[in-house]
Amino acid sequence: MTLFRIGLKGLLFFSLLLLPGCGGGSSSSSSPTAVCTGTTPTTGLPSPTSNSMPVYQSTCAGTVNIPAVTLHICVPDTTITTCEDVPNILLDYGSTGLRLSHTVAISGELHQETTGGGQGLFECYQFVSGYNFGPVVTAQITLGTNKVTVPVQISNSTLSAPSSCTNGTSSAPFQPYYNGILGVLFPQCDGGLYYAGSGGTPASLSCPTSGSQEVQNPVYLLSTGNNGVLLTGLPTVSPSTGASNVTGTLTFGISSSSNFTQLDTDQNGTITASYNGKSLTAYFDTGSNGYFIDNSSISQCSSSGNYAGFFCGNDPSQSAKLTGSSGSYTLPFSIVSAQTLFATGNNDFSSLGGYAPGTTFDAGFPAFLQGLSIGIGWGTVCSPGCFLIGQ
Repeated sequence: MTLFRIGLKGLLFFSLLLLPGCGGGSSSSSSPTAVCTGTTPTTGLPSPTSNSMPVYQSTCAGTVNIPAVTLHICVPDTTITTCEDVPNILLDYGSTGLRLSHTVAISGELHQETTGGGQGLFECYQFVSGYNFGPVVTAQITLGTNKVTVPVQISNSTLSAPSSCTNGTSSAPFQPYYNGILGVLFPQCDGGLYYAGSGGTPASLSCPTSGSQEVQNPVYLLSTGNNGVLLTGLPTVSPSTGASNVTGTLTFGISSSSNFTQLDTDQNGTITASYNGKSLTAYFDTGSNGYFIDNSSISQCSSSGNYAGFFCGNDPSQSAKLTGSSGSYTLPFSIVSAQTLFATGNNDFSSLGGYAPGTTFDAGFPAFLQGLSIGIGWGTVCSPGCFLIGQ
């Protein structure tokens, strides 16, 4: 099993921890091999519509609580004949923009953006535990049944990144576990570091503007339904046993927020949590596969064992009061031992968590497995953004 955590820290960051026995990202210069051989489930998925697409538990080996989508990606030329359906792309409420592994076949066919001086455009997207470095390309992607042309980052661990990017960390931390990341947090561009050429010469880009080269939320570029996303239809999962797999629907566009509790966020997509006697920075994050919380009273798994990073204790009566600049919501949840949960052989758990000392409360994907519909709004719904919570 693997432990994933996507969080926010000033800008948007990605934190990833691995359980022993799982492989790391490749730094070889040999021919790339597939990141994940899992495919899109053939049954049980809702059909895509003009404003929605199915979400499913990733079929990549060794992953739990990983909501994924399949994207139809094409080279945006006049013929639109070079295309690929790419499964197991992480749906991430904690970042912005589409990133693909360089091992995905279509990534080598997409045309690179160039700067005003004619050099190729590269991006470094920095995470807590590593960074993605690679070229910025243009792709046509299908969201539901609608097509949009958008800048995309290709994360390539075989490239030498500028020193301003690496900071002594590892490249492509997501690479072994899914084929890419679809970040849907607000419409703004991603705040990455951009370079004219791969050698480290900074490139100055203006965003958001029409035709911007900077990686940004593809949903925002839709002609309609571009004011938010809503993840619905996920089941209420037993905290004691979990579920083998779950499916749901990602809807593009918030038609009305009147039936939801609205928690307005700051510009970084954060709210506050009152939890365990502390006031913490909080957020909902589908890219985190557990609740990552500052609670040392729950027993932790051994740091050298197969469940490192998770809780091995139990507490069925946890809760946090989440508050935005307007509105609040009390989120009840349970913590069950990772050892107990993983022994079931299931893949989706509403009670998986881990100890994260500090100043944040990370309501990861388990929060979405309590029968809740949780969305992110912006634009005509709220400004700069908000979380929407409904039954």
